[in-house]
Amino acid sequence: MKGQICAIGLITILSLRMLVSVCLHPLRIGWDPALHLQCAQLIVGGGLPYVDMFDVNPPLIWYLDTMPAVVAAVLNMPVTLAFNLFMLALMVLSAALCARIVLSKLPLADLIVNLALVFGLLYFNFFLGFDFGQREQIFVLLYAPFMFLRFARYQGAAIAPLEALIVGILAGIGICLKHYFLFNALCIELFLLFHFRSKLKDLVSNRILVRENFAALAFAIVYLGHFLFLPQIVKDNYFGFLVPAFARGYQFWDTSLAASLAAPDKRTVFLLLAAGLVLALAFCRRYPLLSCLAAFGLSGVVPYLMQFKGWNYQDIPAFAGAVILLCGGLAALVSVTIQTIFKWRSEQQLPALTVVALLLTAGFSIASASDEFKQVSADPKFEMARLGYSGTSPWADIDSPFTNIILDNAKIYDPIIFISNAVAPGFPPLTQLRMKPGSRHLHCCILSVLQYIQAVCDPGPEITRLLSYQEKIASQYAEDIAKNKPVLIFMQNAPSAEYLAPFAFDRNFKDYKKIESDIAGFSVYKLQPSEKVGP
Repeated sequence: MKGQICAIGLITILSLRMLVSVCLHPLRIGWDPALHLQCAQLIVGGGLPYVDMFDVNPPLIWYLDTMPAVVAAVLNMPVTLAFNLFMLALMVLSAALCARIVLSKLPLADLIVNLALVFGLLYFNFFLGFDFGQREQIFVLLYAPFMFLRFARYQGAAIAPLEALIVGILAGIGICLKHYFLFNALCIELFLLFHFRSKLKDLVSNRILVRENFAALAFAIVYLGHFLFLPQIVKDNYFGFLVPAFARGYQFWDTSLAASLAAPDKRTVFLLLAAGLVLALAFCRRYPLLSCLAAFGLSGVVPYLMQFKGWNYQDIPAFAGAVILLCGGLAALVSVTIQTIFKWRSEQQLPALTVVALLLTAGFSIASASDEFKQVSADPKFEMARLGYSGTSPWADIDSPFTNIILDNAKIYDPIIFISNAVAPGFPPLTQLRMKPGSRHLHCCILSVLQYIQAVCDPGPEITRLLSYQEKIASQYAEDIAKNKPVLIFMQNAPSAEYLAPFAFDRNFKDYKKIESDIAGFSVYKLQPSEKVGP
Protein backbone atom coordinates (compact mmCIF):
# COMPACT_ATOMS: atom_id res chain seq x y z
CA MET A 1 0.00 0.00 0.00
CA LYS A 2 2.84 2.39 0.87
CA GLY A 3 4.47 1.59 -2.47
CA GLN A 4 1.25 2.48 -4.27
CA ILE A 5 1.06 5.79 -2.42
CA CYS A 6 4.65 6.57 -3.39
CA ALA A 7 4.08 5.64 -7.05
CA ILE A 8 0.82 7.55 -7.36
CA GLY A 9 2.29 10.55 -5.57
CA LEU A 10 5.43 10.74 -7.72
CA ILE A 11 3.53 10.30 -10.99
CA THR A 12 0.94 12.89 -9.96
CA ILE A 13 3.45 15.50 -8.83
CA LEU A 14 5.70 15.20 -11.87
CA SER A 15 2.75 15.08 -14.27
CA LEU A 16 1.26 18.22 -12.76
CA ARG A 17 4.66 19.88 -12.99
CA MET A 18 4.87 19.03 -16.69
CA LEU A 19 1.28 20.20 -17.17
CA VAL A 20 2.22 23.63 -15.77
CA SER A 21 5.09 23.90 -18.25
CA VAL A 22 2.93 22.76 -21.16
CA CYS A 23 0.20 25.30 -20.35
CA LEU A 24 2.70 28.13 -19.88
CA HIS A 25 4.11 27.43 -23.38
CA PRO A 26 1.12 26.61 -25.61
CA LEU A 27 3.04 27.26 -28.84
CA ARG A 28 6.38 25.70 -27.94
CA ILE A 29 7.48 22.84 -30.17
CA GLY A 30 10.61 21.62 -31.91
CA TRP A 31 11.46 21.34 -35.59
CA ASP A 32 10.74 17.72 -36.44
CA PRO A 33 7.65 17.37 -34.20
CA ALA A 34 6.23 20.49 -35.87
CA LEU A 35 6.81 18.99 -39.32
CA HIS A 36 5.15 15.71 -38.33
CA LEU A 37 2.19 17.58 -36.85
CA GLN A 38 1.77 19.50 -40.11
CA CYS A 39 1.74 16.21 -42.01
CA ALA A 40 -0.89 14.85 -39.60
CA GLN A 41 -3.04 17.93 -40.13
CA LEU A 42 -2.82 17.44 -43.90
CA ILE A 43 -3.82 13.78 -43.52
CA VAL A 44 -6.78 14.75 -41.32
CA GLY A 45 -7.76 17.17 -44.09
CA GLY A 46 -7.77 14.35 -46.64
CA GLY A 47 -4.18 14.53 -47.89
CA LEU A 48 -2.21 11.47 -49.02
CA PRO A 49 1.26 10.81 -47.60
CA TYR A 50 4.04 11.19 -50.19
CA VAL A 51 1.56 12.73 -52.63
CA ASP A 52 0.21 15.82 -50.89
CA MET A 53 3.18 16.06 -48.51
CA PHE A 54 6.73 14.90 -49.21
CA ASP A 55 9.10 13.83 -46.47
CA VAL A 56 11.25 10.73 -46.16
CA ASN A 57 10.08 9.70 -42.68
CA PRO A 58 7.85 6.61 -42.39
CA PRO A 59 4.21 7.58 -41.84
CA LEU A 60 3.56 5.99 -38.42
CA ILE A 61 4.42 9.19 -36.52
CA TRP A 62 1.98 11.09 -38.76
CA TYR A 63 -0.75 8.59 -37.95
CA LEU A 64 -0.08 9.00 -34.22
CA ASP A 65 -0.10 12.77 -34.54
CA THR A 66 -3.56 12.72 -36.09
CA MET A 67 -4.87 12.30 -32.52
CA PRO A 68 -3.68 15.72 -31.28
CA ALA A 69 -4.46 17.19 -34.73
CA VAL A 70 -8.11 16.13 -34.45
CA VAL A 71 -8.36 17.30 -30.83
CA ALA A 72 -6.93 20.68 -31.79
CA ALA A 73 -9.37 21.07 -34.68
CA VAL A 74 -12.41 20.08 -32.60
CA LEU A 75 -11.54 22.25 -29.60
CA ASN A 76 -9.97 25.13 -31.59
CA MET A 77 -6.80 24.98 -29.53
CA PRO A 78 -3.22 25.31 -30.74
CA VAL A 79 -2.15 22.04 -32.30
CA THR A 80 1.17 22.48 -30.52
CA LEU A 81 -0.61 22.54 -27.16
CA ALA A 82 -2.67 19.48 -28.09
CA PHE A 83 0.52 17.66 -29.07
CA ASN A 84 2.32 18.51 -25.84
CA LEU A 85 -0.70 17.33 -23.84
CA PHE A 86 -0.62 14.13 -25.91
CA MET A 87 3.02 13.67 -24.93
CA LEU A 88 2.12 14.26 -21.29
CA ALA A 89 -0.53 11.55 -21.57
CA LEU A 90 2.11 9.15 -22.95
CA MET A 91 4.36 10.00 -19.99
CA VAL A 92 1.59 9.22 -17.50
CA LEU A 93 0.62 6.01 -19.30
CA SER A 94 4.21 4.78 -19.48
CA ALA A 95 4.99 5.55 -15.85
CA ALA A 96 1.69 4.08 -14.62
CA LEU A 97 2.26 0.80 -16.47
CA CYS A 98 5.85 0.56 -15.22
CA ALA A 99 4.74 1.36 -11.66
CA ARG A 100 2.08 -1.34 -11.84
CA ILE A 101 4.69 -3.87 -12.93
CA VAL A 102 7.22 -3.04 -10.20
CA LEU A 103 4.50 -2.98 -7.55
CA SER A 104 2.82 -6.25 -8.47
CA LYS A 105 5.35 -8.32 -10.43
CA LEU A 106 8.80 -7.65 -8.96
CA PRO A 107 10.23 -8.39 -5.50
CA LEU A 108 9.13 -6.09 -2.69
CA ALA A 109 12.74 -5.88 -1.50
CA ASP A 110 13.64 -4.05 -4.73
CA LEU A 111 10.69 -1.66 -4.61
CA ILE A 112 12.57 1.47 -3.51
CA VAL A 113 15.07 1.24 -6.35
CA ASN A 114 12.49 0.16 -8.91
CA LEU A 115 10.22 3.09 -8.04
CA ALA A 116 13.23 5.37 -8.46
CA LEU A 117 13.60 3.96 -11.98
CA VAL A 118 9.98 4.92 -12.68
CA PHE A 119 10.77 8.39 -11.32
CA GLY A 120 13.70 8.61 -13.76
CA LEU A 121 11.43 7.55 -16.63
CA LEU A 122 9.35 10.65 -15.95
CA TYR A 123 12.21 12.93 -14.97
CA PHE A 124 14.29 12.69 -18.16
CA ASN A 125 11.48 14.31 -20.17
CA PHE A 126 11.98 17.63 -18.38
CA PHE A 127 15.43 18.10 -19.94
CA LEU A 128 14.57 17.64 -23.62
CA GLY A 129 13.71 21.27 -24.44
CA PHE A 130 12.92 21.64 -28.14
CA ASP A 131 13.54 17.91 -28.63
CA PHE A 132 10.41 17.23 -26.58
CA GLY A 133 8.18 15.10 -28.79
CA GLN A 134 10.87 13.52 -30.93
CA ARG A 135 10.25 9.92 -31.94
CA GLU A 136 13.16 8.79 -29.77
CA GLN A 137 11.33 10.10 -26.71
CA ILE A 138 8.09 8.44 -27.79
CA PHE A 139 9.97 5.17 -28.30
CA VAL A 140 11.41 5.28 -24.78
CA LEU A 141 7.99 5.96 -23.26
CA LEU A 142 6.21 3.23 -25.24
CA TYR A 143 8.95 0.63 -24.89
CA ALA A 144 9.78 1.03 -21.17
CA PRO A 145 6.71 -0.87 -19.87
CA PHE A 146 7.55 -3.73 -22.26
CA MET A 147 11.11 -3.87 -20.95
CA PHE A 148 9.91 -3.91 -17.34
CA LEU A 149 7.32 -6.58 -18.16
CA ARG A 150 9.84 -8.78 -19.97
CA PHE A 151 12.16 -8.56 -16.99
CA ALA A 152 9.30 -9.56 -14.68
CA ARG A 153 8.42 -12.41 -17.04
CA TYR A 154 11.97 -13.76 -16.85
CA GLN A 155 11.79 -13.57 -13.06
CA GLY A 156 8.78 -15.85 -13.14
CA ALA A 157 5.98 -13.32 -12.61
CA ALA A 158 2.48 -14.17 -13.77
CA ILE A 159 1.32 -11.77 -16.48
CA ALA A 160 -2.35 -11.29 -17.29
CA PRO A 161 -3.16 -11.74 -21.01
CA LEU A 162 -4.75 -8.30 -21.36
CA GLU A 163 -1.77 -6.64 -19.67
CA ALA A 164 0.66 -8.40 -21.99
CA LEU A 165 -1.45 -7.46 -25.01
CA ILE A 166 -1.58 -3.74 -24.14
CA VAL A 167 2.10 -3.48 -23.27
CA GLY A 168 3.10 -5.47 -26.36
CA ILE A 169 1.09 -3.32 -28.76
CA LEU A 170 2.51 -0.13 -27.24
CA ALA A 171 6.03 -1.50 -27.64
CA GLY A 172 5.30 -2.47 -31.23
CA ILE A 173 4.20 1.09 -31.98
CA GLY A 174 7.36 2.48 -30.40
CA ILE A 175 9.70 0.09 -32.20
CA CYS A 176 8.06 0.73 -35.60
CA LEU A 177 8.57 4.49 -35.37
CA LYS A 178 12.13 4.04 -36.68
CA HIS A 179 13.79 0.94 -38.03
CA TYR A 180 16.81 1.11 -35.75
CA PHE A 181 14.67 0.99 -32.61
CA LEU A 182 14.48 -2.72 -33.38
CA PHE A 183 18.18 -2.85 -32.47
CA ASN A 184 17.43 -1.52 -28.96
CA ALA A 185 14.66 -4.07 -28.48
CA LEU A 186 16.81 -6.98 -29.70
CA CYS A 187 19.64 -5.91 -27.41
CA ILE A 188 17.31 -6.12 -24.41
CA GLU A 189 16.03 -9.57 -25.43
CA LEU A 190 19.60 -10.82 -25.87
CA PHE A 191 20.60 -9.31 -22.55
CA LEU A 192 17.72 -11.03 -20.77
CA LEU A 193 18.59 -14.37 -22.36
CA PHE A 194 22.18 -13.97 -21.20
CA HIS A 195 21.30 -12.64 -17.74
CA PHE A 196 18.88 -15.49 -17.01
CA ARG A 197 20.85 -18.16 -18.88
CA SER A 198 20.98 -20.40 -15.79
CA LYS A 199 17.18 -20.61 -15.94
CA LEU A 200 17.00 -21.04 -19.68
CA LYS A 201 15.54 -24.56 -19.64
CA ASP A 202 12.75 -23.52 -17.31
CA LEU A 203 12.14 -20.37 -19.32
CA VAL A 204 11.88 -22.28 -22.59
CA SER A 205 9.42 -24.71 -21.05
CA ASN A 206 7.39 -21.71 -19.86
CA ARG A 207 7.45 -20.15 -23.34
CA ILE A 208 9.46 -16.97 -22.82
CA LEU A 209 8.31 -15.73 -26.22
CA VAL A 210 4.73 -15.13 -25.26
CA ARG A 211 1.82 -12.75 -25.62
CA GLU A 212 3.65 -9.42 -25.32
CA ASN A 213 6.18 -10.48 -27.99
CA PHE A 214 3.49 -11.65 -30.36
CA ALA A 215 1.40 -8.53 -29.70
CA ALA A 216 4.39 -6.33 -30.66
CA LEU A 217 5.06 -8.51 -33.71
CA ALA A 218 1.39 -8.44 -34.69
CA PHE A 219 1.37 -4.65 -34.69
CA ALA A 220 4.53 -4.58 -36.81
CA ILE A 221 2.95 -6.97 -39.33
CA VAL A 222 -0.24 -4.94 -39.50
CA TYR A 223 1.74 -1.72 -39.94
CA LEU A 224 3.93 -3.17 -42.69
CA GLY A 225 0.91 -4.79 -44.28
CA HIS A 226 -1.02 -1.54 -44.47
CA PHE A 227 1.40 -0.33 -47.15
CA LEU A 228 -0.06 -2.96 -49.48
CA PHE A 229 -3.42 -1.21 -49.34
CA LEU A 230 -2.17 2.32 -49.94
CA PRO A 231 -2.76 3.87 -53.37
CA GLN A 232 -0.15 2.88 -55.91
CA ILE A 233 1.07 6.45 -56.31
CA VAL A 234 1.88 6.54 -52.60
CA LYS A 235 3.94 3.35 -52.85
CA ASP A 236 5.66 4.52 -56.04
CA ASN A 237 6.69 7.85 -54.54
CA TYR A 238 7.81 6.39 -51.21
CA PHE A 239 9.38 3.03 -52.05
CA GLY A 240 10.26 3.87 -55.62
CA PHE A 241 11.87 7.23 -55.00
CA LEU A 242 12.17 8.63 -51.46
CA VAL A 243 13.47 5.52 -49.70
CA PRO A 244 16.16 4.61 -52.27
CA ALA A 245 17.19 8.25 -52.66
CA PHE A 246 17.68 8.86 -48.96
CA ALA A 247 19.28 5.44 -48.49
CA ARG A 248 22.01 6.50 -50.91
CA GLY A 249 22.16 10.14 -49.87
CA TYR A 250 21.72 10.02 -46.09
CA GLN A 251 25.46 10.58 -45.70
CA PHE A 252 24.93 14.13 -46.99
CA TRP A 253 24.58 15.23 -43.33
CA ASP A 254 27.47 13.14 -41.99
CA THR A 255 29.92 14.57 -39.51
CA SER A 256 32.96 13.06 -37.84
CA LEU A 257 32.85 10.73 -34.85
CA ALA A 258 34.71 13.37 -32.85
CA ALA A 259 32.06 15.98 -33.67
CA SER A 260 29.38 13.54 -32.55
CA LEU A 261 30.97 13.42 -29.11
CA ALA A 262 32.90 16.64 -28.63
CA ALA A 263 30.21 19.29 -28.09
CA PRO A 264 29.58 19.91 -24.37
CA ASP A 265 25.89 18.96 -24.51
CA LYS A 266 26.65 15.70 -26.34
CA ARG A 267 29.62 14.90 -24.11
CA THR A 268 27.48 15.42 -21.01
CA VAL A 269 25.05 12.69 -22.11
CA PHE A 270 27.80 10.11 -22.23
CA LEU A 271 29.38 11.28 -18.98
CA LEU A 272 25.99 10.90 -17.29
CA LEU A 273 25.58 7.46 -18.80
CA ALA A 274 29.05 6.48 -17.59
CA ALA A 275 28.15 7.61 -14.06
CA GLY A 276 24.89 5.67 -14.24
CA LEU A 277 26.73 2.57 -15.44
CA VAL A 278 29.15 2.79 -12.49
CA LEU A 279 26.21 2.86 -10.07
CA ALA A 280 24.51 0.02 -11.92
CA LEU A 281 27.69 -2.05 -11.76
CA ALA A 282 27.94 -1.42 -8.02
CA PHE A 283 24.38 -2.45 -7.18
CA CYS A 284 23.09 -4.66 -10.00
CA ARG A 285 23.57 -7.90 -8.05
CA ARG A 286 21.30 -6.62 -5.32
CA TYR A 287 18.91 -4.79 -7.68
CA PRO A 288 18.99 -6.69 -10.98
CA LEU A 289 16.65 -4.39 -12.91
CA LEU A 290 19.50 -1.86 -12.92
CA SER A 291 21.48 -4.12 -15.22
CA CYS A 292 18.58 -4.23 -17.69
CA LEU A 293 18.44 -0.41 -17.77
CA ALA A 294 22.21 -0.34 -18.25
CA ALA A 295 21.81 -2.55 -21.32
CA PHE A 296 19.11 -0.23 -22.62
CA GLY A 297 21.27 2.87 -22.13
CA LEU A 298 24.21 1.25 -23.90
CA SER A 299 21.99 0.05 -26.75
CA GLY A 300 21.07 3.70 -27.35
CA VAL A 301 24.71 4.66 -27.91
CA VAL A 302 25.29 2.40 -30.91
CA PRO A 303 22.67 3.82 -33.34
CA TYR A 304 23.67 7.36 -32.36
CA LEU A 305 27.34 6.79 -33.16
CA MET A 306 26.77 4.68 -36.27
CA GLN A 307 24.69 7.38 -37.93
CA PHE A 308 27.55 9.93 -37.79
CA LYS A 309 25.13 12.84 -37.58
CA GLY A 310 25.65 14.21 -34.08
CA TRP A 311 22.02 15.33 -33.91
CA ASN A 312 21.03 15.76 -30.30
CA TYR A 313 17.69 13.99 -30.46
CA GLN A 314 19.30 10.77 -31.71
CA ASP A 315 20.91 10.18 -28.32
CA ILE A 316 17.63 10.50 -26.37
CA PRO A 317 17.48 6.73 -25.62
CA ALA A 318 21.02 6.89 -24.23
CA PHE A 319 20.16 10.04 -22.26
CA ALA A 320 16.95 8.48 -20.92
CA GLY A 321 18.90 5.40 -19.89
CA ALA A 322 21.46 7.61 -18.14
CA VAL A 323 18.88 9.57 -16.15
CA ILE A 324 16.89 6.47 -15.21
CA LEU A 325 20.07 4.68 -14.13
CA LEU A 326 21.24 7.62 -12.06
CA CYS A 327 17.90 7.84 -10.27
CA GLY A 328 17.88 4.12 -9.57
CA GLY A 329 21.55 3.98 -8.66
CA LEU A 330 21.31 6.88 -6.22
CA ALA A 331 18.25 5.29 -4.63
CA ALA A 332 20.23 2.06 -4.27
CA LEU A 333 23.11 3.94 -2.68
CA VAL A 334 20.79 5.59 -0.15
CA SER A 335 18.94 2.37 0.61
CA VAL A 336 22.09 0.32 1.09
CA THR A 337 23.62 3.04 3.28
CA ILE A 338 20.54 3.12 5.52
CA GLN A 339 20.46 -0.66 5.67
CA THR A 340 24.16 -0.75 6.61
CA ILE A 341 23.96 1.93 9.31
CA PHE A 342 20.50 1.37 10.79
CA LYS A 343 19.96 -2.29 9.83
CA TRP A 344 16.56 -1.37 8.29
CA ARG A 345 15.32 -3.69 5.58
CA SER A 346 13.85 -2.19 2.42
CA GLU A 347 10.32 -2.72 3.70
CA GLN A 348 11.18 -0.75 6.85
CA GLN A 349 12.78 2.08 4.87
CA LEU A 350 9.88 2.50 2.48
CA PRO A 351 7.55 4.66 4.65
CA ALA A 352 10.25 7.18 5.57
CA LEU A 353 11.75 7.29 2.08
CA THR A 354 8.28 7.69 0.57
CA VAL A 355 7.65 10.76 2.71
CA VAL A 356 11.08 12.21 1.90
CA ALA A 357 10.75 11.50 -1.83
CA LEU A 358 7.28 13.02 -2.07
CA LEU A 359 8.25 16.10 -0.06
CA LEU A 360 11.43 16.70 -2.07
CA THR A 361 9.69 16.11 -5.40
CA ALA A 362 6.78 18.37 -4.46
CA GLY A 363 9.10 21.05 -3.10
CA PHE A 364 11.37 21.14 -6.14
CA SER A 365 8.38 20.99 -8.49
CA ILE A 366 6.64 23.90 -6.79
CA ALA A 367 9.85 25.93 -6.71
CA SER A 368 10.72 25.28 -10.36
CA ALA A 369 7.12 25.90 -11.46
CA SER A 370 7.15 29.21 -9.59
CA ASP A 371 10.43 30.20 -11.25
CA GLU A 372 9.09 29.28 -14.67
CA PHE A 373 5.87 31.20 -14.05
CA LYS A 374 7.84 34.31 -13.03
CA GLN A 375 10.08 34.06 -16.07
CA VAL A 376 7.14 33.65 -18.45
CA SER A 377 5.32 36.54 -16.77
CA ALA A 378 8.34 38.80 -17.23
CA ASP A 379 9.00 37.87 -20.85
CA PRO A 380 7.28 39.55 -23.85
CA LYS A 381 3.95 37.98 -24.78
CA PHE A 382 2.32 37.04 -28.04
CA GLU A 383 -1.45 37.47 -28.18
CA MET A 384 -2.78 34.25 -29.65
CA ALA A 385 -5.96 36.05 -30.71
CA ARG A 386 -3.98 36.82 -33.89
CA LEU A 387 -4.15 33.09 -34.61
CA GLY A 388 -7.79 32.67 -33.63
CA TYR A 389 -7.08 31.34 -30.14
CA SER A 390 -7.49 32.81 -26.68
CA GLY A 391 -4.68 33.54 -24.26
CA THR A 392 -1.03 34.41 -24.67
CA SER A 393 2.20 32.60 -25.33
CA PRO A 394 5.79 33.64 -24.58
CA TRP A 395 7.17 35.46 -27.59
CA ALA A 396 10.43 33.55 -27.17
CA ASP A 397 8.67 30.30 -28.11
CA ILE A 398 7.84 31.59 -31.61
CA ASP A 399 10.74 33.99 -32.04
CA SER A 400 12.72 33.52 -35.25
CA PRO A 401 14.09 35.80 -37.98
CA PHE A 402 10.93 35.03 -39.99
CA THR A 403 8.18 35.40 -37.38
CA ASN A 404 7.44 39.09 -37.88
CA ILE A 405 7.57 38.81 -41.67
CA ILE A 406 4.99 36.02 -41.58
CA LEU A 407 2.74 37.80 -39.08
CA ASP A 408 2.92 41.10 -40.99
CA ASN A 409 2.24 39.64 -44.42
CA ALA A 410 0.01 36.62 -43.93
CA LYS A 411 -3.24 35.56 -42.30
CA ILE A 412 -3.97 32.21 -40.70
CA TYR A 413 -4.32 29.37 -43.20
CA ASP A 414 -2.41 31.33 -45.84
CA PRO A 415 -0.06 29.12 -47.90
CA ILE A 416 3.66 29.75 -47.44
CA ILE A 417 6.68 28.00 -48.96
CA PHE A 418 10.17 27.56 -47.51
CA ILE A 419 12.61 26.29 -50.13
CA SER A 420 15.31 25.06 -47.80
CA ASN A 421 17.61 22.03 -47.50
CA ALA A 422 16.54 21.46 -43.89
CA VAL A 423 13.33 21.11 -41.89
CA ALA A 424 14.21 24.40 -40.23
CA PRO A 425 13.51 27.28 -40.61
CA GLY A 426 10.15 26.47 -42.19
CA PHE A 427 9.25 24.48 -39.12
CA PRO A 428 8.18 25.13 -36.47
CA PRO A 429 6.91 28.63 -37.58
CA LEU A 430 4.38 27.32 -40.14
CA THR A 431 2.84 24.97 -37.57
CA GLN A 432 2.98 27.45 -34.70
CA LEU A 433 1.49 30.37 -36.65
CA ARG A 434 -1.33 28.30 -38.16
CA MET A 435 -0.12 28.62 -41.74
CA LYS A 436 -0.53 26.12 -44.55
CA PRO A 437 2.29 24.66 -46.64
CA GLY A 438 2.18 26.19 -50.10
CA SER A 439 3.82 23.18 -51.72
CA ARG A 440 3.65 19.42 -51.44
CA HIS A 441 7.39 19.67 -50.76
CA LEU A 442 7.44 20.74 -47.11
CA HIS A 443 11.19 21.31 -47.43
CA CYS A 444 13.75 20.88 -50.18
CA CYS A 445 16.15 18.38 -48.57
CA ILE A 446 15.61 15.97 -51.42
CA LEU A 447 17.37 18.16 -53.99
CA SER A 448 20.52 18.45 -51.90
CA VAL A 449 20.39 14.67 -51.33
CA LEU A 450 20.13 14.07 -55.07
CA GLN A 451 23.02 16.41 -55.80
CA TYR A 452 25.08 14.54 -53.19
CA ILE A 453 24.21 11.26 -54.94
CA GLN A 454 25.25 12.78 -58.27
CA ALA A 455 28.59 13.83 -56.79
CA VAL A 456 29.58 10.62 -54.99
CA CYS A 457 27.81 7.68 -56.69
CA ASP A 458 29.02 5.91 -59.81
CA PRO A 459 26.70 6.42 -62.77
CA GLY A 460 24.31 3.61 -63.45
CA PRO A 461 20.70 2.96 -64.42
CA GLU A 462 19.38 3.32 -60.85
CA ILE A 463 21.35 6.51 -60.17
CA THR A 464 20.21 7.97 -63.49
CA ARG A 465 16.61 7.11 -62.61
CA LEU A 466 16.85 8.82 -59.23
CA LEU A 467 18.54 11.91 -60.65
CA SER A 468 15.77 12.25 -63.23
CA TYR A 469 13.49 13.31 -60.36
CA GLN A 470 15.34 16.61 -59.97
CA GLU A 471 13.54 18.32 -62.84
CA LYS A 472 10.27 16.73 -61.75
CA ILE A 473 10.62 18.25 -58.27
CA ALA A 474 11.37 21.66 -59.72
CA SER A 475 8.30 21.44 -61.95
CA GLN A 476 6.17 20.35 -58.99
CA TYR A 477 7.25 23.46 -57.13
CA ALA A 478 6.25 25.53 -60.16
CA GLU A 479 2.85 23.79 -60.30
CA ASP A 480 2.25 24.35 -56.59
CA ILE A 481 3.18 28.02 -56.80
CA ALA A 482 0.86 28.55 -59.75
CA LYS A 483 -1.99 26.63 -58.12
CA ASN A 484 -1.74 27.61 -54.45
CA LYS A 485 -0.49 31.19 -54.85
CA PRO A 486 1.52 31.17 -51.60
CA VAL A 487 1.55 34.64 -50.07
CA LEU A 488 5.22 34.32 -49.11
CA ILE A 489 8.11 32.33 -50.55
CA PHE A 490 11.34 32.00 -48.60
CA MET A 491 14.19 30.80 -50.79
CA GLN A 492 17.55 29.83 -49.37
CA ASN A 493 20.54 31.94 -50.39
CA ALA A 494 23.12 30.42 -48.07
CA PRO A 495 24.69 28.25 -46.98
CA SER A 496 25.09 25.73 -49.77
CA ALA A 497 22.36 27.18 -51.99
CA GLU A 498 24.11 25.76 -55.05
CA TYR A 499 21.68 22.87 -55.02
CA LEU A 500 18.91 25.33 -56.02
CA ALA A 501 20.82 27.27 -58.67
CA PRO A 502 20.42 24.86 -61.62
CA PHE A 503 16.62 25.01 -61.38
CA ALA A 504 16.10 28.79 -61.54
CA PHE A 505 13.20 28.75 -59.10
CA ASP A 506 12.81 32.50 -59.32
CA ARG A 507 11.52 32.20 -62.89
CA ASN A 508 8.26 31.12 -61.23
CA PHE A 509 8.10 34.31 -59.17
CA LYS A 510 6.70 36.66 -61.83
CA ASP A 511 3.75 37.52 -59.58
CA TYR A 512 6.04 38.15 -56.61
CA LYS A 513 8.10 41.02 -55.31
CA LYS A 514 11.31 40.48 -53.38
CA ILE A 515 10.83 42.17 -50.01
CA GLU A 516 14.01 40.88 -48.36
CA SER A 517 17.28 40.05 -50.06
CA ASP A 518 19.05 38.34 -47.20
CA ILE A 519 17.45 37.51 -43.90
CA ALA A 520 19.15 34.64 -42.10
CA GLY A 521 20.36 33.36 -45.47
CA PHE A 522 17.00 33.61 -47.25
CA SER A 523 15.41 35.84 -49.85
CA VAL A 524 11.74 36.61 -49.24
CA TYR A 525 9.20 37.03 -52.00
CA LYS A 526 5.66 38.36 -51.47
CA LEU A 527 2.71 37.71 -53.74
CA GLN A 528 1.51 40.90 -55.35
CA PRO A 529 -2.21 41.61 -55.78
CA SER A 530 -3.37 40.98 -59.33
CA GLU A 531 -4.52 44.04 -61.25
CA LYS A 532 -8.24 44.24 -61.83
CA VAL A 533 -9.17 44.00 -65.51
CA GLY A 534 -12.31 45.61 -66.96
CA PRO A 535 -14.95 47.85 -65.35
